[in-house]
Amino acid sequence: MDFKIGDEIEEVDETEEEEQRNSKFPLIVAIIIALVVGVSVFVICYHYFGPKKQKEEPIQAEQLDLKEDNVQILYAYVTYGTKNERNDKFVKDAHVTLDSFSNVEKYYYALQFAQVEDFVFTNKYNDKNQKIYLISNAKIKEYMERFFGAQVSYSTNNVITYPFSFRINGQNVGIMTYSSAKNGFETVFDGYEENVVSDKLVEPYYTVLESAQKNPDGSYELHEKIIYTSIEEAGGVYTVHIYKDYGHAMEIETKPNQTEEMLKANPIDVNNYKDKASTITYLFRLNGTTLYFDSSKIVFS
Repeated sequence: MDFKIGDEIEEVDETEEEEQRNSKFPLIVAIIIALVVGVSVFVICYHYFGPKKQKEEPIQAEQLDLKEDNVQILYAYVTYGTKNERNDKFVKDAHVTLDSFSNVEKYYYALQFAQVEDFVFTNKYNDKNQKIYLISNAKIKEYMERFFGAQVSYSTNNVITYPFSFRINGQNVGIMTYSSAKNGFETVFDGYEENVVSDKLVEPYYTVLESAQKNPDGSYELHEKIIYTSIEEAGGVYTVHIYKDYGHAMEIETKPNQTEEMLKANPIDVNNYKDKASTITYLFRLNGTTLYFDSSKIVFS
């Protein structure tokens, strides 16, 4: 086969190009490796030595003034008592939830919200010629949910006798009987019970609202300090025992040789025992924009 001079020259050029390409390949690989190593070193250094991402601080509960409106309203809910005498439900039970209430107790707390205008005269009289009034079950449900929340259920089978804070026809004791036909409670006001004025030298327990807070979820907590007492008398001389608990098993102090004059001049004050007193924590949760009772718990300090 014949070769031309030009053909020979071209073959030499192709060989040189191949050699040049082969000589560049290691350089490219080295550059790529250097880039990978450089990026890796940067990422590692940034991770360990770069600016630290600040952790988000958890939202803290807001401490409330004890005179704040919601605090006062909620505290009145749980310290309510007919005849101006506080019910001891939350004082004696170490842990209270909705399931802790009997049907009658549910009415007891719900009816604190009742108003005189809730009772409408039916234009009827009973066999004693007493006027019969009607309070709708819708109103009872509203008051139940105001205290206990939307999850509350209750029976209408009980006859409820309740001393209200107002009078109708000069009477404040309402006797309430459910009428399925009217879907409400027919009520006769029969009797009057005055507010209680205590004449005890020493009360069975003493309380004070110590603090209140609004939690990040909108719920409220109230913290109430409490001490319990018992008293013994012998020959006009008294011995007072102060306890942490309703069952009088955890004594804080004994005050012997107390006279009536001494006890009147220096009455028991829970503020003097705050460090040793127990704490009742009340929790109120939100139902829309309404706060309702969720639970209470007594903690023995």
